[in-house]
Amino acid sequence: MNSEVWQRISSATTSCCSTVLIFPPTGAGAPAFQSMSVLEGDITVWGYCPPGRGRRLLEPGIRSMEEFVSKFRSSFDIVTGPLILAGVSFGAMLAFVAAHVLEDDGISVTRLVALCGQSPKSYRGEREEWNMERARKHMCNYGLTPKSILDSDESDDLFVRPTLDDLLLAQSYCGNQLKPIRIPITCVSAIDDEIVSFGETIRWREATSESYRLIEVTGGHYAHEGFGRKEWLNVFS
Repeated sequence: MNSEVWQRISSATTSCCSTVLIFPPTGAGAPAFQSMSVLEGDITVWGYCPPGRGRRLLEPGIRSMEEFVSKFRSSFDIVTGPLILAGVSFGAMLAFVAAHVLEDDGISVTRLVALCGQSPKSYRGEREEWNMERARKHMCNYGLTPKSILDSDESDDLFVRPTLDDLLLAQSYCGNQLKPIRIPITCVSAIDDEIVSFGETIRWREATSESYRLIEVTGGHYAHEGFGRKEWLNVFS
């Protein structure tokens, strides 16, 4: 994998073990998945590092799905062993798009794992006048970013602009345009998630023509942050 685009979080001991490519929530990057380092030795995990944040802060962000697809293709290398695509929240949709890309390219994907994310059909390509002010308000309304962080002098560049990039990227996508993937899906739903409703699990079932597995957990929208080795291995099994 392109190490400028992907950050290695854990490494499997043998090449026959699974490789996971995981996409972060809105405005976040690969550091959101440091808890997955507990998979060291079991699974190779690569976390997606979007431009415009983290170590790629000075690069322009991606705001159209066409650009995302192009840059994903150029960053991807064929892996040995089973390949799993995963994503949290908005990242689940990016994982679905990536699965379609690889499927179209004839590259085998073992499973898609969607963690607390809206289904593809929930993205309708509706145009909204997103700007920095509205992105900041969006973050405040969701309550997932502490006010002390949003009030800091660096918040616009470090947090608000990456969120705006993803909001614009999301609205450039219409899930009704893509057919179900021929890849099994595991959907992880938090029963106490106040952002993504349980109804999304039904729509995720409709996103695949293959097998579907539902895992219910507690811990809210970012339940994955509390996962240990046992929980992660169950999700990817």
